[in-house]
Amino acid sequence: MSEQQRYRLEQAFEELRRALEVAESALLEYEETIRGEQAPVRSRQQQHQEGGLDLLSIPEVCQELGMGKSWVYQRLRSGEIPSLKLGKNIKVRREDLEEYLKNQYNPASSGEEGKEHP
Repeated sequence: MSEQQRYRLEQAFEELRRALEVAESALLEYEETIRGEQAPVRSRQQQHQEGGLDLLSIPEVCQELGMGKSWVYQRLRSGEIPSLKLGKNIKVRREDLEEYLKNQYNPASSGEEGKEHP
């Protein structure tokens, strides 16, 4: 196989991967709509005023992280982000999400090399 053929094949697979991610995200949104999980996203102030467990829906997790549903679902499936299944709904405890973020902290990528963080 020539370099050009290999390159074209790699490009085709990359485009296919992106298309599958878009399809997966659309399917997940559709399933959530059917289940009625599309609850309006609450503000932090509303969440704290409600008291009790601070459970986030998938759309809320996406909003908190600024990431898409496919990305979030991949982390949930792998167990990187712990989750709870309540009936057919998946929830994430805010404290678990915050712990996940603490574990992702990389001082080298933030431009603060050499500074220590608690």
